Amino acid sequence: MNTEIPVLVPCNGDTLVGIVHEPENFGKVGVVIVVAGGPQYRVGAHRQFITLARKLARKGIATIRFDHRGTGDSTGELRGFMDMNEDIQSAIHTLCMHVPTIEHVVLWGECVSATACTFYSYTDTRVKGILLTNPWIRTEQGQAKTFLKHYYWDRLFDKSFWLKVKSGKFSILRSITSYFKLYRSSKSKTEVPINIEQDLVTLPLPERVVKSCEHFHGKVLVVTSGKDLIAQEYKDYVEFSTAWQSMIQNGKITAYDIPDSDHTFSRETWRDALFDYTENWIIQNYK
Repeated sequence: MNTEIPVLVPCNGDTLVGIVHEPENFGKVGVVIVVAGGPQYRVGAHRQFITLARKLARKGIATIRFDHRGTGDSTGELRGFMDMNEDIQSAIHTLCMHVPTIEHVVLWGECVSATACTFYSYTDTRVKGILLTNPWIRTEQGQAKTFLKHYYWDRLFDKSFWLKVKSGKFSILRSITSYFKLYRSSKSKTEVPINIEQDLVTLPLPERVVKSCEHFHGKVLVVTSGKDLIAQEYKDYVEFSTAWQSMIQNGKITAYDIPDSDHTFSRETWRDALFDYTENWIIQNYK
């Protein structure tokens, strides 16, 4: 019988609240689910983290889902995804203490917490895999390009858009002004050349994520949503990233896209696909 244990996780003077899911038969792999910032906490959007943790436990995979500082029931100030390393480390310590058979740790994150997982991954030899769901690599330039490519163009084929135009509820002048503002932003030179010896912290966000994954010695699974602009910005960037494409070619990175899904995989069919990718990838690589 699988067991769910409430835990208090010490973290540099603060206390994180979490749940450890212990399987009936302990295995060698454990998963740390890292909650995104904002209004979410350890339950996850649509209670997905509970569902995922229980699904993994049934396969003998121990899991911890927890509130990092400043979220849910944990103490401390919200630090944001750029400063989650201590929280993730503390959660790993707690999971391994409860399940001492663990030899491989997989980090599971969505949006900004996926990005936080890449920053932590190469600093801890216990981490052998990271799973990134719609990773956040947003920059002003990248956001502008994404809106131009995936929002304004798509609207031309949207029936509701033309109904707004016909009814007078759509301002052509305001839309044109917005379009050219985004166009100028998309052409601005915000990226800087990458120096391999440069401290990763100083890099623009997309490059820092790529470099973090390059430094990481384990495997990476990326799952994206087809109907999400955050995912589109990521996909547009990595399509032309030679470093990212090289990691896909050599098998370090595996990528899947769920075409019709929104950002939070709010429908059961999308959620099931995400969790199946998660489970199969972990079992294939670490069990």
